[in-house]
Amino acid sequence: MSAIHYSNDIEIYGEYDVAVLGGGPSGVCAAVSAARNGLRVLLIEASPSLGGMATIGQVGPFMTCYDRDGNKKIVGGLFDEIIDRLKKHSAVISPDEMEASTVYTSFIKKYHRHVTPFDSFYLEIVLDEMVRESGAELLCYTQFCDCVTEGGKIKHIILNAPEGLICVKASLFIDCTGIAAVAAKAGVPTYKGDEARGIPQPGTLMFEVVGVDDRGYEALGARPERPVKAYKTPSGRYKVNHYHVYNVDAANAKSLTDAHSKARYQVLDAYDVLRKKTQGFENCEISNVATALGVRESRHIEGEYKITVEDVSKGTKFDDRIAVYGFGMDVHNRSEAESGNFKIEIAEKYYIPYRSLLPKNCNNLLVAGKALSCESQAVGGMRCMPAAMAMGQAAGIACALAINNCVTLRGIDVSALQAKLRAAGAIID
Repeated sequence: MSAIHYSNDIEIYGEYDVAVLGGGPSGVCAAVSAARNGLRVLLIEASPSLGGMATIGQVGPFMTCYDRDGNKKIVGGLFDEIIDRLKKHSAVISPDEMEASTVYTSFIKKYHRHVTPFDSFYLEIVLDEMVRESGAELLCYTQFCDCVTEGGKIKHIILNAPEGLICVKASLFIDCTGIAAVAAKAGVPTYKGDEARGIPQPGTLMFEVVGVDDRGYEALGARPERPVKAYKTPSGRYKVNHYHVYNVDAANAKSLTDAHSKARYQVLDAYDVLRKKTQGFENCEISNVATALGVRESRHIEGEYKITVEDVSKGTKFDDRIAVYGFGMDVHNRSEAESGNFKIEIAEKYYIPYRSLLPKNCNNLLVAGKALSCESQAVGGMRCMPAAMAMGQAAGIACALAINNCVTLRGIDVSALQAKLRAAGAIID
């Protein structure tokens, strides 16, 4: 590939304690928790709104916040606050009330006890309120481009804003992009997809339908023709999860462009399955199609610790745990010739260590969300949004401990981090 050299002076937009890249579930929770702990925070999001795959991607419901068998709640903290705020808009059904094998779970039973149906638009409002009330500054329509590093640290990040390139200086950075975009540019070693072949889990373009005969669907008592799934939301619309686009590189514009184009036609196919083959959906209409393709897996960082399949299967209880989760290793088939989903069983609950958010080769960066340091099969559960929120909340508090105690991210007192998480309602045991 040929190249040119480009040089220009870029205006410094501002200086912050923490810059959070990515306004999805992990990024919002990271920004809010850092700001509530006294830091000056900038949250940067490429799209027009917060929420990531839960809003622009129309992904829902939130997968379970309970343990494997749905007996004990294991995600709290900011996740609980988001649910409570959504309740004020009648835009959520409490996971405590939600059982499996209903229209809200597309009649799926395994790992679907206590999922959380929600309405995406109201989630945008709630997340925006939380960020602004926390005192964090927000820039939407702004995309990460590059970073300037020196001595194993990020000094500045370069952003593409509507007004042109801008520069941001911060002491610490949290990468919640989902594709480890900041980490990769900062020189952190990464890998994509499964370790053997580099093939990621596939993508899906979600959509919503209205005009469903709920009684007809309930009488059917089964999910639509595979792989179509239809999940009822509090508003009565149905979120539809369906076909796969394979081998999508979510860190490559051409790959995403081609995949999204193909996925649009898959929406029509799935819609056809609903109207012609699924009782209760005969007169349904598409009300909304996601503006972003949902890609289940992209880059993973090489961190101080890589969570393994064995850790998830056995429930390794790390001394530096910062979150606990219980959704299965849901790995969708990576090609049409393969089978997917829950090939390996998990422990009743499993743990996420702080070290897996600490990337190698960069001393002032944390990575939260599905790009954490984790084996590809093992991340099948941790890529879900309640887990991402828990990681983000921990990352924000960790930054506050580092700034307030004048230590590095590696040098923080993890027991103090755990104490602050518990005090904030998070669950780590």
